Amino acid sequence: MKKEYRIEDWEDLSDTPEEFDAAIKNALTPNEKEFFEKLRFKELNETAASNDVLMNETDNSDGLYILRVGSDGILIGRNISDPKETTTPEEYAGIFLALQQDISQFVGRHVTLLEWLRQRDFKGIKYNQNNDYM
Repeated sequence: MKKEYRIEDWEDLSDTPEEFDAAIKNALTPNEKEFFEKLRFKELNETAASNDVLMNETDNSDGLYILRVGSDGILIGRNISDPKETTTPEEYAGIFLALQQDISQFVGRHVTLLEWLRQRDFKGIKYNQNNDYM
């Protein structure tokens, strides 16, 4: 049964209930659907003042990490092992803005964050790494 949320629940968030509903309805795989369902719950019910690690850089060969910051901020970056290489993490207001971003500066090929996650069927996403509760 779908939980109904009040408009007030969304007032301070960048993402909207309509975006989540569409993403869940149009998910290509069960893992994608789970990602949007769980992220909607997290945005509405769990703050992440100390960051919520959605993906650790050790969980993928590109070294990409994805953090949820605050309620709905998303920080994307890359673990750099070569000191000559530099990238700067980027923060976005909401998951839907972050998913549209070309992450070539982190993974070395033109792909949006959503395409990259779909290519791996959301493998490596964590739902229990909110540092506020650890």
